[in-house]
Amino acid sequence: MAQTKSAFNPSGMQLIKDGLFKLKERFDGTQGEPYIVESNKFKALYFDSESTQSLMDMQAPIRLVVSYTETMMGFLLFHPNPKKIAMIGLGGGSLAKYCHHYLPQSSIVVLENSARVIALKDKFHVPENDSRFQVLEADGAEYFRNTEEKYDILLIDGYTKLGQAAQLCSEDFYASCLACLNPNGVLVINFSGAAGLNQVYQERVDRIFEYPSVLVMEDDRMNQILFVSQGAALSSPAEDLLRCASSLGQVHDIHLARTAQNFLMQRKTDAQ
Repeated sequence: MAQTKSAFNPSGMQLIKDGLFKLKERFDGTQGEPYIVESNKFKALYFDSESTQSLMDMQAPIRLVVSYTETMMGFLLFHPNPKKIAMIGLGGGSLAKYCHHYLPQSSIVVLENSARVIALKDKFHVPENDSRFQVLEADGAEYFRNTEEKYDILLIDGYTKLGQAAQLCSEDFYASCLACLNPNGVLVINFSGAAGLNQVYQERVDRIFEYPSVLVMEDDRMNQILFVSQGAALSSPAEDLLRCASSLGQVHDIHLARTAQNFLMQRKTDAQ
């Protein structure tokens, strides 16, 4: 049965963030350490006073609250039943929890280089490590460079208090991602920051991958999500993607139809 979805409301999300920010102002500062702020309805992870790293609905811990995480799950449009997923960046575990719950046949490894972030994972209801789900303290770029494992999906959402980690946006890193992907595997990267710099990162990706990437702007204009495939998956006909979004919507509690439409709009723009 289809899950009930709340209407996407960027202004409502901003009200949530503003409320949490007022709570955060009560803190004396954490000297760059990750810390948690709670309201009656939400729990947030911060690295500093500038931005929210993760946001959890206290009544529905698995629900994806922040819209960019829903967009990142758009890989389902191209690879709905991945066997192996690797993620860089745990944060509050939003993507990890969602994949663990809704993709029970998937093996998932999450790479997080901050022991302090990992130490907070129980606060965000992140599952315990087991045979199919692992949170590892590791440098994601180094892990990809040295592993012989192959993955269907790579999700990159690695940020520090200074912004995107430098080792996660180099051509060498993107080459490592390519080497880690199975045929028709999909790489998804969250870019947050100056659009011009994100364009530079996309150009680096396109120099490494044979097939062109698609960079989707979030409705709140705060994030851009880049999709790129080891194969021709991103070139699927529009009707197929919309049909897939409708079918997946019977299972997944996210706005896949919106993601499909935004993706197709950007792909059409890129082709002009």
